[in-house]
Amino acid sequence: MDNQFLVTIFIPVFNGEKYLERTLLSVLNQSYSNFEVLLVDDSSTDKSLAIVNNFAEKDSRFKVFSKPNGGMTSISWNYILPKIKGNFLFYLSQDDLLSEDLLEKAIIRHKETNADCVLCDAVFYFENKEGKRLGGVNGDRNIILNGRDAFLKSLKWEIHGFGLYKTKLYESEIFPEDAFDSDEYMTRKIFLKCQKVAFCDSVFYYRQDNPKAITKSFSEKNFYRLNTFKRIWFLIVHHKFDSRIALEYLFGLNYNFLALKCLSRRFNFNSKDEKIRIDNFLKDFQRELININTNFDFKQEASFKLKLLFMTVKNNFVGFIFCLYQHCKK
Repeated sequence: MDNQFLVTIFIPVFNGEKYLERTLLSVLNQSYSNFEVLLVDDSSTDKSLAIVNNFAEKDSRFKVFSKPNGGMTSISWNYILPKIKGNFLFYLSQDDLLSEDLLEKAIIRHKETNADCVLCDAVFYFENKEGKRLGGVNGDRNIILNGRDAFLKSLKWEIHGFGLYKTKLYESEIFPEDAFDSDEYMTRKIFLKCQKVAFCDSVFYYRQDNPKAITKSFSEKNFYRLNTFKRIWFLIVHHKFDSRIALEYLFGLNYNFLALKCLSRRFNFNSKDEKIRIDNFLKDFQRELININTNFDFKQEASFKLKLLFMTVKNNFVGFIFCLYQHCKK
């Protein structure tokens, strides 16, 4: 096919030797060949650096960068953004996999629609087993969304964020470095910059069975997720979405804060300094949350508020139980 567009694939790396080679092979075997792979090794202590260097020695499209350990992917994002040369950008973790036709079908779909972003199907992947599959909007891959609709659907994971994005969408963007999941915020911010979001049926295999993945453990970092929730809420308000949407998300923000504050009183912190950091963070966040609640326009009927309260408690109950479970495991 026509390889006129250069695709930059970004993969942050840290102690990923178990899955890394297979991930890189899934990139190497793409049917679309005009790509560069930017690998940022975050001072790995296992064989990860040797693995990525081996790929780079054999294929000039693989480029390796090493940096001091920063502890968060967002820092690697900010490190690599100025080095991206591609017309399009695709991100994956060191343990995810791509179908061989992923880039090809995404580029074809872009040419058909002139979309700013093309989302592939996402399979929640376990070794030798495929879990839930998200494709298009309720399976409809022919639909074209505008950025606002994509943002709204992403809030409840009706759509995911794994796809091919025009690199220019990331110009002047800086990933917040105070939360491990700041990509959740940035993906939604990028959606709002899109004119068109399209879909294709190639597959992104989103690994779920890596026990060392940052999303699979509960520690001090999880408290800082409140920063991501807060930023998404401000996106809702800044872009003037319906006040009910803002209110619904604000209920979730309040509930998550209360759940984490409750957990912090029982959490087995690794050190006294860690406990002090979290206590201070929660105190500062509470003051800001009080200010948000005070200034937000709550002109909503009481029945809607009660419905939201019930829904928020119900939707977050499983997450809260998970937090307690992780605590008890310690």
